Amino acid sequence: MVHLPEDSLGIYVHVPYCIKKCRYCDFVSFEKAPQDEYFDGIVEDIRTAANKIGNRSKYYVDTLFFGGGTPSLANAAQLGIVLDALRKNFEMRDPEMTVEVNPETVTAEKAADLKALGFNRISMGVQSLDDEVLKAMGRVHDAEKAKLAFRILREAGFDNINLDLIFGAPAQDLRIWQETLAEVLKMRPEHISFYSLQLEEGTPLYADYTAGKVDLSSWEENRAMYHAAVEALNAAGYHHYEISNAALPGFECRHNLKYWNMQPYLGFGLSAHSFINGCRGEVDYSAADVSDPAVCQECGPDDLSERPVRGIFGLQPESGSDLKGDFIFTKLRLTDGFELSDYSGMFGSDFRSDFAAVLPELLKDSMLELTGDVLRFTQKGLDNTNPVMGRLIEALEKPGL
Repeated sequence: MVHLPEDSLGIYVHVPYCIKKCRYCDFVSFEKAPQDEYFDGIVEDIRTAANKIGNRSKYYVDTLFFGGGTPSLANAAQLGIVLDALRKNFEMRDPEMTVEVNPETVTAEKAADLKALGFNRISMGVQSLDDEVLKAMGRVHDAEKAKLAFRILREAGFDNINLDLIFGAPAQDLRIWQETLAEVLKMRPEHISFYSLQLEEGTPLYADYTAGKVDLSSWEENRAMYHAAVEALNAAGYHHYEISNAALPGFECRHNLKYWNMQPYLGFGLSAHSFINGCRGEVDYSAADVSDPAVCQECGPDDLSERPVRGIFGLQPESGSDLKGDFIFTKLRLTDGFELSDYSGMFGSDFRSDFAAVLPELLKDSMLELTGDVLRFTQKGLDNTNPVMGRLIEALEKPGL
């Protein structure tokens, strides 16, 4: 069971630039060179946010995560001004500093720059080590480039590396997936994220699938791939600590644990999300020109502002039922589950009573298991997370919740 300090703060920075947008991707990103003006806007937002939440008072920062897009497309100066602004405006305490990279952008010079900037964790989007699968997904690198990039990062001194993998992809079957897993495990990264391909409306892959031009794995094949990953990772000594994440002991992603444990975090950059003081918000930049942030309204407790500010997140207090829904969606993602006392401590109500209409049935169906005070998914439940979550959320619609 993971418990994080209440006064620690995570910070996420979104860099929405890519060499080429992948065929399955619906993240906010653009095939465009990183713009200086965009990073200048983030610096201003950092200063504004720090002043509004009372920088160097209640919170200290212990995780930073630069995601995208492809943050490694940005040069050292662009990333550096953002890091300088964060260090000047927030108290840092031995932060885990992650930056996402695409293998195609990794050179010895780039790796050295990232190391010099202070990044101590790399998250690299490998997705597959089969060239046909990579081509079908629209990736710009091949398998050998991914392996080379990993070696370069190791030689640069990075000893905390995550590799992202995708299963259920076009041109992929169980054998190909197992071969990728075996090759990745030989590389021995500290962390492995393994995601089922999500077919998102509006993407080229979605268009091809609906037109009958591409086949995807059946549900049974998809689950077989998931089970194969969990089995292989456990056998190799990895801790499967979250539905789609496993790590060598002690290398669980501290930043993502904030999301899953409902700890506070601030997001900067296009589409970035924040959660602090019971409020959620999203940066609403103009998608037409990512160097020209739109004006957003921020509100919430602790004098977080009552006037529009340039590019800052718009925070809105969440209702009790929304917070309970967030709690379920995030806490149950952890394979250790959560303690029912955490729920009652946060909401002042009993979980068994709040979900009396559905909990006994989910336990009887072996979707969830309750051991003492701890509720978690069973393996059967992990294979049916969306339906189970849906039944729990429906229970929140009852009056009084």
